[in-house]
Amino acid sequence: MHGPRPGPADPAPGRSDIEQRWLRGDPEALADVHRCYRGRLEAVALQIVRSRADAEDVVQRVFQALPRSGYRGSASLWSYLYRAAVNGSVNLLRARRRRDALSEDLAQDLTLAPRASPESDPESRVFEGEILACVARALLRVKPRHRRVLVLRVKHGLSNVEIARHEGIPPATVATWLRRGREELRTALGPTLDDLEGAS
Repeated sequence: MHGPRPGPADPAPGRSDIEQRWLRGDPEALADVHRCYRGRLEAVALQIVRSRADAEDVVQRVFQALPRSGYRGSASLWSYLYRAAVNGSVNLLRARRRRDALSEDLAQDLTLAPRASPESDPESRVFEGEILACVARALLRVKPRHRRVLVLRVKHGLSNVEIARHEGIPPATVATWLRRGREELRTALGPTLDDLEGAS
């Protein structure tokens, strides 16, 4: 894992008035805190998660949680936000590993599962195994986030709402990712389908 570099030196040490306003409950302070620290926090998260979209998501969640965080000024606001961004990034990496493992599980199942009936002839079993292996390889070419929702739908039978809850995204996003995942899977399977048509 790549830790953030450099350390949590406050990028705006002269702006203690922002912290004071936040601690006083100034309703406009959050917008100023966001303007002051967002870019630096995204840079910290990016060094860990290696994805700009994920880094932006981590920082967005940090700011969404700040009003409920109970921050009382025991440390500088920057230090608090820095730790929250690092922890959020590490948690995202752990979740990403778990989700990618689910995707790989489905690919492995497709490759190894004996789908042909015992009564089918050996040639049919070999042919079906080759098809399943092609599907597994194609699935691994689907974008990870799209592959995850396909796995949750196909292997685990989850609904859009259940997938949304599992992934922490809106149900509309689940529908979009499922559609794009299917499209990417069809594209990845294109050469295999062409070969099958040519052999028929």
